[in-house]
Amino acid sequence: MMTAEASTEERGLSDWALQFEVIVWTADAVTLQLLHVSPNAAGLLGHPLEQWWTEPDFLTRHLHPEDLDDALTLFLEGSRDGSRRRTGRSGVLRFLDANGQALPFLTKVLPREHRDGHAPELRCLMVRLERDTRVSQERERSEREREALLRKEHEARERAEALARQLAAGESRFRSIFESHLIGLVFSDNDGRILDANDTFLRTVGYSREDLEAGRLNFMGMTPPEFQAVTQRAVEDVEARGMTSTFEKEYVRKDGRRAPVMLGSVRLPALNQNATFVLDLTEPKEAEAERERFFRLAPDLFCVATMDGAFKRVNPAFTRILGWSEQELLARPFLDFIHPEDRGRGEQTLALLKRGDAGPGLTVRVACREGGWKWLDWTAVPVPETGLIYASARDVTQQREAKEQLVLAEQRLRTVINSGPIILAVLDAEGRFVVSEGKGLRSMGLSPGQVVGQSALEMYANEPLVVEFLQRGLRGETFSSIVRTAGLTFEVFYQPVLDEAGRVTSISIASLDVTERVRVEAEREGLIRQLRHERSILQAVLQQLPYSVYIAEAPSGRLFLANAQAEAQIRGPTEPAPDMEGYRAYPGFHADGRPYEPLEWPLSRAITSGVSVMAEAIHVLRGDGSRGIVEYSATPVRDAQGHITHGVVMGVDVTERKVAEQERERLLEELKLAVSARDEFLGIASHELKTPLTPLALKLEALARVAGAEPESPLARRLVPHLEVMRRQVKRLAVLVNDLLDVSNIRAGRPALTLETQPCDLAALVRDVVGRFDTEVKRAGCEVHLHAPAPVVGAWDSSRLEQVVTNLLANALKYGPGHPVTMSVEEVDGHARLTVHDRGIGIAPVDLQRIWGKFERAVSERHYGGLGLGLYISRQIVEALGGTVNAESTLGEGATFTVDLPLRGGAAHGA
Repeated sequence: MMTAEASTEERGLSDWALQFEVIVWTADAVTLQLLHVSPNAAGLLGHPLEQWWTEPDFLTRHLHPEDLDDALTLFLEGSRDGSRRRTGRSGVLRFLDANGQALPFLTKVLPREHRDGHAPELRCLMVRLERDTRVSQERERSEREREALLRKEHEARERAEALARQLAAGESRFRSIFESHLIGLVFSDNDGRILDANDTFLRTVGYSREDLEAGRLNFMGMTPPEFQAVTQRAVEDVEARGMTSTFEKEYVRKDGRRAPVMLGSVRLPALNQNATFVLDLTEPKEAEAERERFFRLAPDLFCVATMDGAFKRVNPAFTRILGWSEQELLARPFLDFIHPEDRGRGEQTLALLKRGDAGPGLTVRVACREGGWKWLDWTAVPVPETGLIYASARDVTQQREAKEQLVLAEQRLRTVINSGPIILAVLDAEGRFVVSEGKGLRSMGLSPGQVVGQSALEMYANEPLVVEFLQRGLRGETFSSIVRTAGLTFEVFYQPVLDEAGRVTSISIASLDVTERVRVEAEREGLIRQLRHERSILQAVLQQLPYSVYIAEAPSGRLFLANAQAEAQIRGPTEPAPDMEGYRAYPGFHADGRPYEPLEWPLSRAITSGVSVMAEAIHVLRGDGSRGIVEYSATPVRDAQGHITHGVVMGVDVTERKVAEQERERLLEELKLAVSARDEFLGIASHELKTPLTPLALKLEALARVAGAEPESPLARRLVPHLEVMRRQVKRLAVLVNDLLDVSNIRAGRPALTLETQPCDLAALVRDVVGRFDTEVKRAGCEVHLHAPAPVVGAWDSSRLEQVVTNLLANALKYGPGHPVTMSVEEVDGHARLTVHDRGIGIAPVDLQRIWGKFERAVSERHYGGLGLGLYISRQIVEALGGTVNAESTLGEGATFTVDLPLRGGAAHGA
């Protein structure tokens, strides 16, 4: 059907279209209202021509839904090309025939010049394709289609003959087609020489009209070698049948590049020529190649499958993400790869797809070739007319794991918030509460979330200091402060959150109720003042002592303190010796008259070798020239790490024996009182030191978890290194305090040990202790040989067991300096056995049992320091763990200590 306004050109196009499976239509460029359509449209698609004219939005209603967006884009870009692009736009679109079947057409769109009084128009040429190029590699042509094609070829031959007659009779009408920009037209002779061609064809192959007129164009010469055979068959078909079916090939352009085209030829007997239409496929081919590149290079998984879930095609992302090869994937149905717990949902989704329903997305675990599973988020679209499913999937494993970790972190954070005196709040840029959580709210009479939406500035308007801190946070400051409100004390941390422009969008506030801590610190300050007061009293008492006292620094031996009794004892001034060599100012002699060298003095030996010297009688030359006898007792003073920091020596004048004996009894009594006071002080100090350590450790762990929740935040990056240092130091201080408490408990006769058993590798523990003794080993001039070939794991208290290993190794180094120490860890008859063997001075047989008692020693304290508690505590620990410890020794040949422990730990949890 054609409107009354149809031009001669349009009638010519319609007549020409009748001879091919080609539809030509013209429509309003804005409304897509059809203005003209070639009559053969009814035969090709089955819709009556009246329906084309009368049905609203006919074009868009009968496009395949999946191609609607592409079609609108094609029409829009074609209408905008104007004079800038005379070749128009082209693409493959599927139109629905009267039976609902999708038929593919190569569609080319060109704008028409404006006509007076008419809106701009679009002209479209639709060439029926033998098969859908989108699935050209997926289906084979059936025999039935081949027979239909033969019938069409016969009909086309008849139409071609009619077309030839029409072309011979109406050259002017054909010229309108020839000069159109919809498709390339070529006239050639039987030898392949191109006699005439329109501008569209010349632009496709890159030749000028001068080249054409000069006779330089021959379609066989422009055909690449690989297309020569198919081109020759097409020529033979035209000669034999008067026409040829459409086929694809390539031309070599003048510039050497390739131009993909679709051809169809008819014989013009009257002119003894062949007429060929040439459709430029460059854009469709490039688009298809781009889609193929996207399919291959896409980071997501893309596939085509049958309605039964069997893969037909997969992209390389499957192999990259899951490890399966393409052959392995194509050999098994999709459901075989799904986790058994997710397979039911996969079957349900596949059933929906079979019914043509895309349904919701599907997130399931899919097996990896090397083991394990990947979470994939699937989206699928069924195409019933092809019997295929097109699907894509994205690997969301990391997102799911991150989400699970986030949920876990949130749970841990909420546990921390709800278990301690903590308040977490978030204020927006205006100072209004967005978040208000934490157990600490109870102390203020508030519940979580109660103040959300309220202004913090208004809430604390009567507390200027709090308002000032909030305003500093809203200005972008990161700081902490101590805030006192409602009778409570809080340590508050302010952290602003900035946008990309550096503006404050919110502030995070963490408040810790430190009311109790402040109270404890105040008590501690009071105790420190009391201690200073008592220290001044002790200094006063020191000056009043009836025996001489000298205190020197280690390791120099600088003598910096001597009490008044020291001057009275030597009957002259005390000299502040700068080092041990200065001790020559104090003349002393052995019983045989030999003078004391500086390093022989008890104070020197206590500082240099760490030995304690008791009541060593020295003959001294007094300042008045008289001689006396003084018994000196010296001992080293060690810090918390066991390093000698000072040496103390006390001297008792025993010149007059009787007076000296009486004085000794009095001093012994005072010494007992001092030791008792010391022990009581140790007990109190150890308890008082231990009290703040536990909450401090808990707070450090809480801060670590808070920082771990946002590891990339500036606060976390600053806090984490310091938190690790503080945790190690707190742990170290806790060990030292526990040692003090053990000694205090032993002295008081209370139970000293509390065990917390857990799986422990004795071999690894011993290696760790040996590694930490590196400095002591070098100082002792020893080598430690450890034989621990395999893990020995049991249920023990690792910290107490470490204490045993430390004591045994320390003794081996102390009593065997300069000799190797051998240690071994092994499993013997269901028990763990640790042996420590040194080659030192050894232990006399009579002392092998005595050394396990409190304050018992097998050697003179004059040469070896210590209190005689190490082996006693070690035996208590081992027996509490259900084990035994024994010593074997030959005097002068070293000693061997053997610890046997049951692998399952002791029966008791405390001793």
